[in-house]
Amino acid sequence: MKKIILSAALLCSLGINAQNMQLRKLIPAENILIGATVNQWLVAADLGLTEHQIKDPSYKLVGSRDQMKIEMSVVPTEFNCVTAENCMKSEVISPKKGIYDFVLADQFIEYAKKHNLAVIAHAPIWHSQCAKWICHNEDGSLVSKEQLKENMRNYIYTVYGHFRGKVKGYDVANECIEDNGSYRNSDFYKIMGEEYIDWAFKCAQEADPEAELYYNDYSMAKPGKRATVVKVVQRLKSKGIRIDAVGLQTHIGMDFPDFKEYENSIKTFIEAGVDVQLTETDMSILPNPYTGADVATRFQYSPEKDPYKNGITKAQLKPWQDRYKQLFDIVNKYSKNVKRVTFWGITDASSWKNDFPIPGRTDYPLPFDREGKFKF
Repeated sequence: MKKIILSAALLCSLGINAQNMQLRKLIPAENILIGATVNQWLVAADLGLTEHQIKDPSYKLVGSRDQMKIEMSVVPTEFNCVTAENCMKSEVISPKKGIYDFVLADQFIEYAKKHNLAVIAHAPIWHSQCAKWICHNEDGSLVSKEQLKENMRNYIYTVYGHFRGKVKGYDVANECIEDNGSYRNSDFYKIMGEEYIDWAFKCAQEADPEAELYYNDYSMAKPGKRATVVKVVQRLKSKGIRIDAVGLQTHIGMDFPDFKEYENSIKTFIEAGVDVQLTETDMSILPNPYTGADVATRFQYSPEKDPYKNGITKAQLKPWQDRYKQLFDIVNKYSKNVKRVTFWGITDASSWKNDFPIPGRTDYPLPFDREGKFKF
């Protein structure tokens, strides 16, 4: 398979960081963007903004300014693509109908521009962290089908229009399908059925014809989910609606998914006529009672499920390294069509996996440890 190699000069001309990233040792094809999610507090610190934004009590590492400095130094040297962790979700951008607050999102764009990082916008249409007004009337009841279409169109046109020319691509629709292949019974689905996905993509391609458009979901190695995603891709294409890539979130563990099924999904999506992206990659080293990524799912803490609270040895880390390399071997095999690998977080210290699905654990799911050192 011929690899597409982009020169450092061309990458810079496209506004993309061309640093000699250590992850290139494992993912050498330079046409594959390597990214991370970045939160608003790191952005505020990097841009020298006000103290209160850095000390927000919801920030996991409050009081650990040294950790923030580590992560601030890692992003520009190790990644060339960033996804906003929260500030581009609809509940943040538009908390009330007719009100749009782009302050945090614009700061994120400024941060990405400062470091020549491509921007991925996540996630305009998602059942979780969704602006209430999109699907609900003021009395809490669901809006009509026509009202939902109007609300989605207004939101997408306003947001995509605001960021036109600044965003490489959007996770247009996120987590719409269950593992068994049925559609998630979200408020969007209750009102419009599967048509809401088509409408979101139609509005997106009209609002920003130059931006790439993605469908994004977790547990994508599940045969039922894979089959339905393919049907979505085929349905969109049959209607003349553009979809550029399917995003595999790739929140994985030491015993899931089966990489044969994972590779089968990549092959199947490519054969359906779209590229593939690993959009939220991390691999927990801890025993897990749950293989999905539904943010509402939680289990009770117990010490036996937190075996590395005081640190991890090289010998204990090696099976994790080997399994990650198996994942990257699949990425490299399909490098012509795998266009991005984004990790959900920067270092182990700020990974959501320390709290999901069991709060309070110490996990090691990312390629960079708590000191910002490369783990391979």
